[in-house]
Amino acid sequence: AARMAMDPSQMPQGAAGLQALKFNMVAMSKLFSSMSQSCFKKCVSRFGQPDLAVGEATCTDRCTLKFIAAAQMVTEEMQKAQEMEMQQMQVETYGYTGWAPFS
Repeated sequence: AARMAMDPSQMPQGAAGLQALKFNMVAMSKLFSSMSQSCFKKCVSRFGQPDLAVGEATCTDRCTLKFIAAAQMVTEEMQKAQEMEMQQMQVETYGYTGWAPFS
C-alpha cells in the first residue's frame, strides 16, 4: 500500500518547515479533491439509490487505489529528480559530490 503520511521525526522544522507542511497539506487536499471528482465521474452512474452498487463500489476502490499509487510514483520521481539536482549543484559549487574516498 502507498504510504502518504509523513513520519513526525522527518517533519521539517522552523518557518520553512511550516511553509513546506502547509504546501503538502494543500497538495494532498487538491489530490483528494481531484481523485474524488475523477473516480465519481468514472464509476458512479446511478443516482436514485442511497448506496453504491457492487460494480460502482468495486470501480471506486480500484480507481482510488490507482490514483494514490500514481501520485506516490510521481512523488518518488520528483524526489529523485530533486536529489539529482542537489548533487549537480554540489558538484558545480564544490567540484565534488562529497562521496570521494579519503587519501
